[in-house]
Amino acid sequence: MGLGQIKGHAPIRRLIARAVTRDTLPPCLVLTGPDGVGKRQVALALAEMLNCEALTAARADDPAVSPDACGVCGACLRIARGVHVDVIVIEPGETGAIRVDAVRAVVSQAAFRPFEGRRRVVIFDDADRLVPAAQNALLKTLEEPPSASVFLLVTSRPHLLLDTVRSRCPEVRFGGLHTEEIADILVARHQFDPTTAL
Repeated sequence: MGLGQIKGHAPIRRLIARAVTRDTLPPCLVLTGPDGVGKRQVALALAEMLNCEALTAARADDPAVSPDACGVCGACLRIARGVHVDVIVIEPGETGAIRVDAVRAVVSQAAFRPFEGRRRVVIFDDADRLVPAAQNALLKTLEEPPSASVFLLVTSRPHLLLDTVRSRCPEVRFGGLHTEEIADILVARHQFDPTTAL
C-alpha cells in the first residue's frame, strides 16, 4: 500500500514523499500518535517508496503524494507480504518487550549494505516496549546511522523512550482520523454500507 492509498494524514504523507524525492529523509524518525491511526502503515509505505522498483509519477487525482510506490513490483509485493529481506519489523516478543538481543542483531545487520533493495528499513513497532538496555544498544546507531539504512520507531507513548533516543530522532506526530476518513476505511476495507458507515 503506497502513501497515496493511506487515508488521512495528508500533510505527513506529503512531507515524507517530498523528503524521499529530495533525498532529505532523516535516517531515523519517531512516528507517534494515538493507537490505530495508521503509523505502522505509513512506515511500511515509506519502506515501499524507498525500495520500489518502479515509482509512479504524480497522480492528478491525488497530488498529495508524488511520486509513490507502484504497489505491484516485486519489492512492493514482498514488503506488503512481510518477506522483503531489507525491511525488518521488530515487535514485542512473548514477554511484551523488545529485548536487547533483537536490537543487537538488527544493528549488526544494518551495518552492511542492503541485500536487494536500495535502502534497509528497520521498523520498531511499539518502540516504547524497547527495554532500557535495548534502547541504549540502539543509541550509537541512531547517532551515526549507516548511510543505506532508515530506522523508524513507531509508538503511541513516546514519553517512555529514553530522552537520549528521542533527542536523536525527529518526531512526526499523527493526529486522529476524521469521521469521513474512518467511514471511507469501513466502506473500502470492511464492505460497510456507505450510509451506515457514518
